[in-house]
Amino acid sequence: MATHNILKLNNRIMQFDNPNKEYEKLKLYSKEEIIIGKWFDGKPLYRKVVEFDYFPNNTQRVVPHYITNLQYICWYEYSWYDESDKRFFSGFRFDANTTFCKVGISYTDLIIEGRGTDWSERTSDGKCIIYYTKTTD
Repeated sequence: MATHNILKLNNRIMQFDNPNKEYEKLKLYSKEEIIIGKWFDGKPLYRKVVEFDYFPNNTQRVVPHYITNLQYICWYEYSWYDESDKRFFSGFRFDANTTFCKVGISYTDLIIEGRGTDWSERTSDGKCIIYYTKTTD
């Protein structure tokens, strides 16, 4: 007898066979890398969460992501908490001509950048979710 999984999407019920419960890994967010599917070229698509905590004041800092054999960043997203505004933000934040915070990624690190004088005091709980492929696959 087949195992059936039920998903609800836009008020529609979808049922499909999935005896190995492969869809479960799509719901798992981890600091360890996990394979969540395949990229366009058929290579495994990985996902990993990297914590960076806060943005610096008027400088950059690097946080190692510890991804070995990184080939291609397919996309990434990040969020953090703003203590002054009492809410979470995601992506690039632009407050004024010279005040902003953003995250970039190199082959070895997250590049955390803040321009302005109070980011390190007012930001916390930064996390970046990275989706990528590897040279070894």
